[in-house]
Amino acid sequence: MKRFIKMLFATILASVSLLSFACCNGGKNEEVLKVGYTIYAPMNYTDEKTGEFVGFDTDLAKEVGKIINKKIEFVEINWDNKVLALNGYEIDCVWNGMTITEDLEKVMAITKPYLENKQVVVCQKEEATKYTSVNDIEKAGEVFVESGSAGESVCKNAGFTPKTVTAQKDTLLEVASSPDKIAVIDLTMARVLTGEGSSFSSLTYVDVGFETELFGIGFRKVDEELKNSVQNAIDLLKENGTFDRLLSVYFS
Repeated sequence: MKRFIKMLFATILASVSLLSFACCNGGKNEEVLKVGYTIYAPMNYTDEKTGEFVGFDTDLAKEVGKIINKKIEFVEINWDNKVLALNGYEIDCVWNGMTITEDLEKVMAITKPYLENKQVVVCQKEEATKYTSVNDIEKAGEVFVESGSAGESVCKNAGFTPKTVTAQKDTLLEVASSPDKIAVIDLTMARVLTGEGSSFSSLTYVDVGFETELFGIGFRKVDEELKNSVQNAIDLLKENGTFDRLLSVYFS
């Protein structure tokens, strides 16, 4: 009987230990890398012709997964809540054309920059000559940005109060509806979504002189080792030509 009680007690302790480990580990699956994203062409989006989820960051993450031996799981998030999603273990990293800022570096472990970007003004083609500098933004009736985006930050830093929407693509819907409206969005997206043969062929973008930005991938502060393994994989993909191949696919 005593032996049975000892075995039962040992089993309970083992169960408690496993439960404690799961709690302390945030429920993280070590075999899966959960990538937080928003719909943002050409970084992460669904190809309208094939129905396939693609993009520069999408494909790059898949290639990294092969090297670090992790299955990549894409999780759509609210960009405003990206830090909460990360620290709440809903995702393992933010990998979606994220501009590196001092504020984000305080709360995330961020990789070395892997792409350059800048904010541009998107307007109807007939209005393009009105916008040649940052100060010209005041000529617009309404300025739209994605909430929590670099576009919102640069507008506020320049002294403008923009209207916010939930996604960068939504800003273009607003601009297309009126010549008095403009958007401030990422150059990487503006290139893909405006101009001939694009989703918004009546629109164009103008470089008004915002500073160059750098994209990085954000991890929890406690996941420095994971960040380094992803960084090493990206370095390898740059060495073997895969990184440049993806650049030619999505930015040519």
